[in-house]
Amino acid sequence: MARFHSPLRAALLTGVALFAAASAAQAQDLPQDTSAAAPADEAPVDGEVVVTGIRGSLARALNEKRAATNIVDVINAEDVGKLPDQNLAEVLENVSGIQIDRAQGVGSNVSIRGSSQNLVLINGRATTPAGDARGGINFGDVPAELIASVAVTKVATADQLEGSVGGIVDLRTYRGLGLREPIATIRAETEYAEYSDSFNPRVSAVFGKSFDTGIGEIGVVLSGGYSMQEVREDALNVRYTPRTNIDLDGDGTADPYLRPNYAQQFNTVRKRENKSLTGSVEWQAAPSLKLFVDGTYIDQSITGSEYGVFFHQPSDIAEQPNLASATISDRSSSGFDYRQMTDGIISDTRLRSRNNSPARFTTSYLAAGGGEWEKGDVKVRFEVSRAGSDSDEAGFEMVSQYSDPASPNFGNERGKISPPILFDLSEDDLYYAPDPSSPLWANRANPGYWQAFIARDNATKFRNVENAQRIDVEWTTDLGPLRSIEVGGRLNQADSERERYTQASRTFPGFTAADRPDLFGLAQDDVFESTGRQYIGGFIAPASVTLSPQAARAAFGLLPDAPLDAAASFRVEERSVAGYAKLNLDTEVGGIGIRGNAGVRYVRTKQTTIGNAISEGAITPVEDSRTYDYWLPSAMLAIEPRRDVVVRASYGKSLRRPDFAQLSPSVNFPLVGDVYVGTGNPELRPQTVDQFDAAVEWYFDRNSLISVGGFYKKYHDLVSTVSIAPTLIDPNGSRFDPNNCGNGIFNPVAVDLTGNQGVCVGINQPQNTGGATLKGVEVAFQHSFTYLPGFLDGFGVIANYTYQDGDRDTTFNAPGFLTGGTTPVALALPLREVSKNNYNLTLFYEKYGLNARIRYTKRDPFLRTEATDLSNNLPWYQDDRAQVNASVAYDVNDRFGITFSAINLTNEISVERAIFADGPVGQRRAADRRFVLGFRGRL
Repeated sequence: MARFHSPLRAALLTGVALFAAASAAQAQDLPQDTSAAAPADEAPVDGEVVVTGIRGSLARALNEKRAATNIVDVINAEDVGKLPDQNLAEVLENVSGIQIDRAQGVGSNVSIRGSSQNLVLINGRATTPAGDARGGINFGDVPAELIASVAVTKVATADQLEGSVGGIVDLRTYRGLGLREPIATIRAETEYAEYSDSFNPRVSAVFGKSFDTGIGEIGVVLSGGYSMQEVREDALNVRYTPRTNIDLDGDGTADPYLRPNYAQQFNTVRKRENKSLTGSVEWQAAPSLKLFVDGTYIDQSITGSEYGVFFHQPSDIAEQPNLASATISDRSSSGFDYRQMTDGIISDTRLRSRNNSPARFTTSYLAAGGGEWEKGDVKVRFEVSRAGSDSDEAGFEMVSQYSDPASPNFGNERGKISPPILFDLSEDDLYYAPDPSSPLWANRANPGYWQAFIARDNATKFRNVENAQRIDVEWTTDLGPLRSIEVGGRLNQADSERERYTQASRTFPGFTAADRPDLFGLAQDDVFESTGRQYIGGFIAPASVTLSPQAARAAFGLLPDAPLDAAASFRVEERSVAGYAKLNLDTEVGGIGIRGNAGVRYVRTKQTTIGNAISEGAITPVEDSRTYDYWLPSAMLAIEPRRDVVVRASYGKSLRRPDFAQLSPSVNFPLVGDVYVGTGNPELRPQTVDQFDAAVEWYFDRNSLISVGGFYKKYHDLVSTVSIAPTLIDPNGSRFDPNNCGNGIFNPVAVDLTGNQGVCVGINQPQNTGGATLKGVEVAFQHSFTYLPGFLDGFGVIANYTYQDGDRDTTFNAPGFLTGGTTPVALALPLREVSKNNYNLTLFYEKYGLNARIRYTKRDPFLRTEATDLSNNLPWYQDDRAQVNASVAYDVNDRFGITFSAINLTNEISVERAIFADGPVGQRRAADRRFVLGFRGRL
């Protein structure tokens, strides 16, 4: 596949490089009337930090921040196309205290102050997830084109919804009564993704107008968007196994060391199609009464393929590295010394090519109606809403084995051909691939050498519904410093249901790729090409059958449709009632302004979990019901000791209910048997967190700010994944009793890697594992150099830095030989997704119709999960990673502009590590570098 060698592509790269070197600036969009973002009567709430344009909007942002009570970060779009990012996750990357994760190079997950357990709202209302988690709609499913503004609350007030121990992300759509003039805008773009070599279109539009009628003013806004995107990510992961019975130095005693025993290489392609629509109608029926209806609809489909290959050397047979050609090095991780194989040749490897064909089709919606009524000093807001999502996920995996047609064992796993595998970790640059010069690898492109091994078929249906009814009353008072009293209540009915359908074929069904060329193809030969090393490629692999697996099912002897897997299906019904009271204060003492609020929220939840339990292979229906109550107090204070300084302090208690899947009594059996299975725990309690904040802000110049703040969070009933091993029945630790798995569980449908049906496996289960603490510092700086002469006064800078550190009660057992002993040692675990240091630096320029920016983001390593099969059920870490994005826009006139942006300019590789944050490299991923060319117009 070509790699950015055409004149167009070279010109794009050259233009970006010249732009970054010459101007180091941040692109912004056409100047627009800021009233398009939100109606006048929906001014930003207390604590909003507005990041809108570059010049005019900075002054507005700082004025709003100075008038704030609590700390809430806001990004305003002001018009369609004002946000250069692709989805909600990428939009939030500019906010201090927020880090994002990426899948195939696209923003997918958001961590707020060390937690991804956030709550996503639309216009203050709850949304539903695509799967069986919590928190609301997927960040990656929300296109930026829908966004008028986004508010991020880090410490919730009593009137805000419970459900987050990280932050509340409130997506605000366009509203009609706030428009000072009609709006009609359109944006069209095309994106080039380098690795997938694809051109991806995006188009969006917003239309809005308010009408004076005989029955009152009516405002109508309609916005929508369409995008198609194909992206690619190359991945290689290696699982390390301790070898403890080899004498390396000839002294007669064993010398333990880590060696690779299993690896996977994937070439992952995802095709995303997103169709979105949002609209609102507001009616000022009377001076004291406003009514509204609004709705949002998002249709997201993701299809793709994962061409790849498994390398396997089971630890229970005689397959070993060729130690004569291997280097066993002394390594050190987290202060512990150990030995590890860092390069060499691995022999007797079984190679199995595969293709997983994943698909997800999700429709999400939110509809609401309500109003606002005022009478004297009393204001009443009321509304009803319904949110829902229906999601169908499917994955059809086919596996074939590289085998010798001349072997008498052709037709079983012993017929394998085992080319020597080259392994190299000497420079922490993971490499694992067959020796391309070996004659044993010469037939990799011959379909007669690839024998069908197994097919695994699974589909999952998710249905989530959330109905809510809410009323809020505010009484404006004149009682000294007390300015108003708020009370309110909310009823909520949530239901989440999952149905899973699975089947697996028998092993070695009796045909090769040559027999069924319609089911096989040639895998990519340019994996990790940017590294300059030749990884495995050009081999025969099963074809992608995402949308049409019927022929593959028939070839492998599967049923036309996978049967229901009752063991993995469940339903959760949840009913909650919440009420709150809140006091708002505003006064002055000795010339010092003081503002604040204090309140409490009461929540009662009744939870019913319905599923199926597995006991000795038998399925038994299970139903579990429980009720719990929580009081969630909060208090916020803002003091102005002088005109240009604001001091803030706040406290709040938040609640996070367990994910629906975590509550399920059912078991999610994988269709391969040598991995731990996931199971839920209906006895889980919600997590809570007590959070304390303090900040000082100095507005030292026009459009300028230095802000320093600290926070402390105390978690209770933290939910962590705990691994429970099956019981061994022989001293070698390689066999289990299928009739008595002990603490483990028997998977009757799984097929192990040697073809046996039914396997004893361990369990990964969520459990409440005590408490944790997290402390941090957030520093923000922004400044416009308006005092510089000539063209230099167009420059400016926005910078954020966040430091986080925490500890918790949970530990993990590190293998003894890694810690200098013979028995496992319990070591402390950090909190998930907490990077100690996080940086965000944006340089911008806005003048002469040119709007430009360049943004650098970096975050330190963090724990992804406490246990995963990739690391033999030990911790798994993400290494530090930086990314550079840039964009430039030029306003041809006041109605038309041209834009260009580049994502992942430096083509960063993502690295993940096993056991320790600085442990051995377990995975490396390389995603697309993307370039976007487009235009914006206003009618």
